[in-house]
Amino acid sequence: MLIAFSLTGCAQLGLKPVTPAPVVPAKPAQVAPAPADLSERLLFEANRLAEEVKAGRLTRTQAADQLGRARIAWVGRNPVDDETFRLYRQISVERDTGQISQAESQRKMDDALKRWQRRWVQLPLSARPANPAFTNFLMKVYGLPPLQ
Repeated sequence: MLIAFSLTGCAQLGLKPVTPAPVVPAKPAQVAPAPADLSERLLFEANRLAEEVKAGRLTRTQAADQLGRARIAWVGRNPVDDETFRLYRQISVERDTGQISQAESQRKMDDALKRWQRRWVQLPLSARPANPAFTNFLMKVYGLPPLQ
């Protein structure tokens, strides 16, 4: 009734009533399709979580924990990825608490990945996980060849 009264008042004053602009629903955020390659999928998720850390919505450790849950859901557990993830999370904690610098954290992870490359060729085929996707995702991030 109040709207009708105000529109009538506009007409009496010789003013045209203002029609509200149509409400257009916002488009939902575009989510990239999940890559078939699990290490690519982990990379996509890690980049998404990095944006959350950058925006201050997550700590590095919280992001690592979320990535760890995604890893287990998508890939499952295996000794190589489990060991790599333990170090990844430890480094996240150390970075969050200011115990190490970014350069030191990168050096630690790079060293660990290179150790896995040396160990991988010596592991019997029966002891190698079929898809060390988490470790291979980090190999890609560090510019190292994947474990095959």
